[in-house]
Amino acid sequence: MSASTFQDSRCRFRAFVMWLVGCGLVWLFTPAPAQPAQQDGRPRRVRPPVSSVQPDASPRPAAPAEPALEQRARNLPLAQELLALTKLPTICERKMLSVLLKEIRTTPEMRGYTDIIRDFFQQHVSASLMSEEMARYLVENFSERELLQLKAIVGTSAGQKMFSSLENLPEAERLNDADYLQLFDEEETRQHQVFSRLPAFQKFSDCIPTLIDLGGEVTKKRLDAHLPDLMDDLMRRMQERPPLN
Repeated sequence: MSASTFQDSRCRFRAFVMWLVGCGLVWLFTPAPAQPAQQDGRPRRVRPPVSSVQPDASPRPAAPAEPALEQRARNLPLAQELLALTKLPTICERKMLSVLLKEIRTTPEMRGYTDIIRDFFQQHVSASLMSEEMARYLVENFSERELLQLKAIVGTSAGQKMFSSLENLPEAERLNDADYLQLFDEEETRQHQVFSRLPAFQKFSDCIPTLIDLGGEVTKKRLDAHLPDLMDDLMRRMQERPPLN
């Protein structure tokens, strides 16, 4: 392969990778059924962050209030436990690797080098790092009581089904969709009906796209930082073994 040909391939591949992860993994979501436009004409977005020191229901006495930083630090392990139970970071990791590798196999100049690319993504696309970022978001937006409620929900049979795959995640637009509700048997449907009335569950369902966005941002930064190493490995391999025609 000539230097100019490899440089072209390198540029195309870099652009391809950055495009694939640059939107924060929103592309991983199964599109929700079309919904009527909101009055302001803007798409639904996740609610802005809510401080974890705000009350769940009635106002608390102003003193002695515990520092918000200490409160979040105490809730961080609980948020990590919740994410581990939902398997949300792992679901994102597996889905992204699957889609990336599928796309790479259809890129002619990359055929024959899939092993290098797969190893690179497995090293740098990390569910644990996604989980850290997602957990920080949760402790800034959910109280300890809300996190405990969500943990209990995930432990039910309906909750387990909702977090069995990316397509089953209880994203807000899916909750009342007839096709989505077919996932559940009679008892699980009753559980789902109870969950859907809980403010904590509604808030969590609404923020799932943002959690996946955060995982995508972590991934994009890591891939961007380490992409030169991948390109060096590819250059060595391409010099040793030309790409398949």
